[in-house]
Amino acid sequence: MNKRRTLKTSVIRKYVLHKLKRPLLKDESLIDVCITCLVEDGATLPDKEYNKRSFIEKNKDIVLSIPKKKIDTFLQSYEWRKLRMVALKKYGPRCQCCGATPATGATINVDHIKPRKLFPELALEIDNLQILCHECNHGKGNWDTTDWR
Repeated sequence: MNKRRTLKTSVIRKYVLHKLKRPLLKDESLIDVCITCLVEDGATLPDKEYNKRSFIEKNKDIVLSIPKKKIDTFLQSYEWRKLRMVALKKYGPRCQCCGATPATGATINVDHIKPRKLFPELALEIDNLQILCHECNHGKGNWDTTDWR
């Protein structure tokens, strides 16, 4: 039996979002936007009528060429995961900025008050950690050094 490999919709979506740098709008078709992105990346549209999905399949090398996300080995390390649990036990699972908790639907993050990028020597210091919900942590970014404790 000859199985034909096809690109999953999730892979096509990843390529399109990488190209657009924004979410799809409600009236945008994933396949149509993908074809537009492929043409921008150098794919040539056939002169005659064509099957949209087949066109994407024929250009899958372009779709698959998006860079892979970098894995932050620090966040995967045993030392960080252990310290993260210590911070959660010390401060509790409540955002120290807005008060959100997992019970209210918040995703809780352990944040470095002074960013690792600027202060790598403080990356594993409990006194440099605070508990923030995802929204507060995302808003704070790695440029703000506000201590919400």
